[in-house]
Amino acid sequence: MSVKHRTIIDGAGTGTGWGTSRFAVLGLAALLGGGLVLGVPSAARAQDATTGDLPLAASATGSPPRLANDIREAVIRVPVSVENHLGRRIDAELIVTTFRPAGPGPFPLVVLNHGRPVSEQDRAAMKRQRLEGAARFFVRKGFAVAVPTRIGYGELAGAGDPESSVRCDAPRYEAAAAAAAAQVAAVVRHMQSAADIDASRVVLAGQSLGGFATMAATGERLPGVVAAIDFAGGHGGNPDTHTGEPCRPDELARRFADFGRRAAQGGHPVPTLWVFTENDRFIAPRYQERWSAAYRDAGGLAQTRLMPAFGEDGHQLFAKGNDVWQPVVDEFLKPLGFPIPGALRVAGVGSSAVEDTAALPADGRIVNGYRKFLAAREPRAFATNGSHWGLAVGDDAASRALALCDQFTDGEERCRLYAINRTIVWSAP
Repeated sequence: MSVKHRTIIDGAGTGTGWGTSRFAVLGLAALLGGGLVLGVPSAARAQDATTGDLPLAASATGSPPRLANDIREAVIRVPVSVENHLGRRIDAELIVTTFRPAGPGPFPLVVLNHGRPVSEQDRAAMKRQRLEGAARFFVRKGFAVAVPTRIGYGELAGAGDPESSVRCDAPRYEAAAAAAAAQVAAVVRHMQSAADIDASRVVLAGQSLGGFATMAATGERLPGVVAAIDFAGGHGGNPDTHTGEPCRPDELARRFADFGRRAAQGGHPVPTLWVFTENDRFIAPRYQERWSAAYRDAGGLAQTRLMPAFGEDGHQLFAKGNDVWQPVVDEFLKPLGFPIPGALRVAGVGSSAVEDTAALPADGRIVNGYRKFLAAREPRAFATNGSHWGLAVGDDAASRALALCDQFTDGEERCRLYAINRTIVWSAP
């Protein structure tokens, strides 16, 4: 399944401090409670073979991506062995991006699985997968996060393509599912061996073919896995030539039924959430309903969430609609023992007009940064701690504005959201 890139503009900078500015007119102490959910962003149409991530540092410079130190980003390699549809063995080391909250743990673990661009060229061009918006959401919930770049993509494209369906009229979905599930399982086992990981509390999640891989992995009954989340999972198809029609949906129904049957073996299948949209250009929602029913009828546990149309292609919800799906996942995971909210919430509304720069510190650099915010398109967010500022535009803007600002704090007071779209707000980072 293809994934497309969002267009974003980020910025960050420093100032000289709050001093005796009129920022107090916001009544910050009165705004620390509350809970207005962030608004829904519009989808961008820029094209790319990645999953919608850009590095925290300004991306237009062409400089190498910086690791997100505020969420302890690291890159590891995990050995794995799989077979392709011909039975040929492929040995490789998966490139796995990890993120962790502050502290020693032990942390519950989530493994996030990326989708599949349609063309071989785009698959080869994929960069190391980060899925940063989703990763930040789970880190806020207290999870350690692992994002594998699987065999057949990016640096590992030359090793082979074990997840290929081979032919649309006679797809080899069983072999693709086995290879994808084996890679997910290898990452889970590797991460569970770390001292700061709670091996008994693992969640799997993925989008498109990553959702297919996630559901295939539920059939492996991996020890410690307690839930799985599938965002528009499936395989095969082309949104431009066969809009909404995957290759051989009947065969995919059989695969999902097999996943559900094996997940239920021995009793106590893990709960799963299937999230999809009304306007998915890869997979029409009727197929998602059919496949989730096949999974459930075979013995698996499945609840579905059909979301309204998202942008021009609902298949991009996971990559571009963080502010839309994150509250849904919070709701699903809360009764399963994960009550900490990950969706950012705005704590309140200040008394100043959003255009009023007089409420900011009397520091030209922060004021100039805020003027860039005022000139930016929506959705947009601005964060500051009085000495530093961060600005982000597009999907997950609030989270990224905080991250951009906090990259400069290093032991100082953490940044907080100052404004979102046309509203002055204040919330904990």
